[in-house]
Amino acid sequence: MTKRSIEEMEEHEASLKNNLENIKVELPKDFQDRHVEVFNTACKLILKQDPSLLNIIVANDSPLYLKTNSGERTLQDHFIKLASAVISQQISGSASKSIKKRFIELYDDVFPTYTRLYEDMKNPEKQKAIIGCGVSRRKVSYMESLATYFAENEEKIRELFQREDNDEEVIEDLVSNIKGIGPWTAKMFLITSLRRIDVFAPEDVGIARGCSRYLSDKPDLVKKLMSDRKAIKKSKIKHKKLKWKIYDEDIIELCAEQFTPYRSIFMFILWRLSSTDVNAMIKTEKDFVRG
Repeated sequence: MTKRSIEEMEEHEASLKNNLENIKVELPKDFQDRHVEVFNTACKLILKQDPSLLNIIVANDSPLYLKTNSGERTLQDHFIKLASAVISQQISGSASKSIKKRFIELYDDVFPTYTRLYEDMKNPEKQKAIIGCGVSRRKVSYMESLATYFAENEEKIRELFQREDNDEEVIEDLVSNIKGIGPWTAKMFLITSLRRIDVFAPEDVGIARGCSRYLSDKPDLVKKLMSDRKAIKKSKIKHKKLKWKIYDEDIIELCAEQFTPYRSIFMFILWRLSSTDVNAMIKTEKDFVRG
């Protein structure tokens, strides 16, 4: 191949790239009408940064950000979200649903209030009944800690949750004061219950896999991320025989920074990208949001 033909090819590729960048990508109006404004704004910024994400965004509605799911949330709602997270820890989705169902049935088919559970946890017989629903003894101690946290700190928690721009403070408070709540669970609570829009969890396996797929056809972006990295944060994902490249957490964080202040929405996009079956992933997404 001659030098001239190489130059022509490079010019052609550059022209194609410019044309793609100039294509106006828009969210369908009916899609926007179903979602809250902050989600639409986030998607527009994300698409301005990377128009190729349109199809994965509009593949299905985003349940957390539907207008039908945008009502005010009470302290009891937040308590239920965290209690459900405790119940579901380290067990399958089907097992979690079954145990949660039996637990609610113990309270006449209504999730108990934190004040009710706070009092019940003082009764050994009630604790035995909860264990009989399939909740492990360790998780019962976590539930007791959670109920105590809410019952004894109502005003403090209400003020903490209502403030904005205090994500790290909320995470620290939850992790420090509630047994069984770690940073990942606290981050998921920020996203799904407090509806914080700029949370990111590079330690999540699904996010790591989704980011790997996202970067798989972006060598220039990978090169830039590698050159921009400062403090290296190694991935904690075990390097088994995976069919996808594991990037370190600092690289995943840098990748997400281009979508600040809407990294929570980018997380949902990465979760969708993490699966070869988008429809199955969307079902999982709905279950995750529902808690």
